[in-house]
Amino acid sequence: MNRPELIFEGSVKNIRGVKGTSPYFFEYSDRFSVFDWGAMPDQLEGKGIALANMAQFFFDYLGSSKNWKAWDVPSNLVQKVSKMKAYNELCENGLEHHALGLVNKFGVKEEVNSLANHLMVKAVNVIHPEAIEGDTLDYNYEPYQEKLVDTLVPLEVIFRFGVPSGSSLLKRTSSAEYLEELGLSAAPAVGDTFESPVIEFSTKLENTDKYISCQKAKKISGMTENEFVRLKNLVFLLSLRLKGIFEGCEVELWDGKFEFAFSANTDQNGDRFFTLVDSIGPDELRLIYKDVQLSKETLRKYYRDSPWYEAVEKSKALAEGRGKSDWKKVCIEELKMHPPELETQLKNAVTQMYLALTNILYEKYLGEAVFRDAWALDKLVSVIKGPK
Repeated sequence: MNRPELIFEGSVKNIRGVKGTSPYFFEYSDRFSVFDWGAMPDQLEGKGIALANMAQFFFDYLGSSKNWKAWDVPSNLVQKVSKMKAYNELCENGLEHHALGLVNKFGVKEEVNSLANHLMVKAVNVIHPEAIEGDTLDYNYEPYQEKLVDTLVPLEVIFRFGVPSGSSLLKRTSSAEYLEELGLSAAPAVGDTFESPVIEFSTKLENTDKYISCQKAKKISGMTENEFVRLKNLVFLLSLRLKGIFEGCEVELWDGKFEFAFSANTDQNGDRFFTLVDSIGPDELRLIYKDVQLSKETLRKYYRDSPWYEAVEKSKALAEGRGKSDWKKVCIEELKMHPPELETQLKNAVTQMYLALTNILYEKYLGEAVFRDAWALDKLVSVIKGPK
């Protein structure tokens, strides 16, 4: 039996299959990436299995109309949620997503709660906007004006329930216009929380992701006004549902991001629905347990203290100033900087973070853990905190 062929090797996961033909196979690796660098020097053993199982759990859970009907909506939001057409659609049909189940390396179906690190998914087209280099760097999003379907939306949609330490939102709160767009009356501070999720947009398929206004997000992706409202409402509901799932495990969800594809399904007006794609897990979410962040922020914090991070920031600024897209080349060739390896204790703790979070979800909602020897959350946070 032959493995599906490698179509694309990413910084964290590979895509296998036959290009342009469903299904594809997500091969979750033990690699990790921070600050858009790509694969870092270390690998985190078991991370790929954890992410595959966690992704399948969330797609299954959110795809079930039964789980949406059983949702105990936060009391302060019942009236708002009940009026959303997207909520009624989720209660009737569940969430549309691309996951088709866990498989082994040959593409053969596995049981949920397995040690598989492959997820079978429906294939969607990915159209990278062409980089236009010049005095300033720009991108051509013209193809997205053609009402594409079964195609990745060229955006990351970010939701926030508060402002933990390290939140990038603090970099954008000087603009009164932007705050108004987010529904905030004043600039938030570290530790502030929001009654309902604040939603932002960033580019997804450019060389470096950047935050953009709602107006630009709608424009470059080619959405109608109704489609854009549908997407925002869907993110509003999904983020609240995720928050409740983690609260059931005594873990706080502070922020995260989703990716979508334009669905081939449309409403009576011809406006498109959306399919949830990619993954849901610690790489996409910021989770906190007993005041300790259980997300990639733990890794980012470690690297922010390194000369390499300073070089990354300088490289991005130099490349942007030159109207060029390849900032990583500037970092390596001009500044002669590469990322350092992780300290052993931190590497072990972050490895256990992925395993422990998978276990608590499976134990709480499916009744059985995936990893027998994973740390409990209390042990994990004590190691990350270090000696008092």
